[in-house]
Amino acid sequence: MLEWYRHSRRYAIGMGVAGSMMIGILIGFRQGFDYGWLSIPWMWLFLVVAGLGMYGIFRLVDPAVGADWLKVGRAWVLLYELTDIKVRHRGMSMHLDLKDSGGRKVQVKVDELQEDRDMWDIVYNGLLHSVVTNGATTNWAAHSLLEVPEESE
Repeated sequence: MLEWYRHSRRYAIGMGVAGSMMIGILIGFRQGFDYGWLSIPWMWLFLVVAGLGMYGIFRLVDPAVGADWLKVGRAWVLLYELTDIKVRHRGMSMHLDLKDSGGRKVQVKVDELQEDRDMWDIVYNGLLHSVVTNGATTNWAAHSLLEVPEESE
């Protein structure tokens, strides 16, 4: 493994607290800005469990790259044997959907790769090689947002 990334514990805690607060605000909004429900003990338990869930979600991010592979969770692809490269918007973020010659698939947020510059350089080189040399199929978003060249004829 050459590079790997995981959100810091501080960031994950912050997102857990922010998630709990957002849920509390939304519940209060639903109740007509009446926060009397905060006197119910099990509601506090609900907010704590929601915060722990958000913490866990942000600590699960663990992309890793080697010289010629990308691994996200248990899924992995060979970067220099990609056959399909798609950029898709899911929610507020941009995701990279990759498929290699072995049929393996990986989906990862682009900003999670770009937060570590060395990791992004390795992945981007694999994307470029797969398009230029292997003729990997791409979509419009890959060309316009990531500046990946169009497949060679």
